[in-house]
Amino acid sequence: MEGEKRLREQLMPALECKYDEFRLLGYTQVTIDGLWECLCARKWKNALAEKKLYELVSDILSLSPGEYMAFLTMRSYEQQRATGGDDLENVLKELL
Repeated sequence: MEGEKRLREQLMPALECKYDEFRLLGYTQVTIDGLWECLCARKWKNALAEKKLYELVSDILSLSPGEYMAFLTMRSYEQQRATGGDDLENVLKELL
């Protein structure tokens, strides 16, 4: 965990750059924590320790708004299901 924290600090300039880019594009709900979670879950999964620093920076800078929004949507849906909120699922079933 300590190594991940230090790595995140090293990657902070790239994360801030991506954060600023998304904000300029109008994605006001973006957070640096959200970007980090998205990258860990989508691009790095279990390979964070195996990647070189330049590969991690490249992954950050290549993250698209669509990838980030898809991550947020899925995370929101998973949280809703975990809390027992199946309203969305019921609405979808009714529509079909």
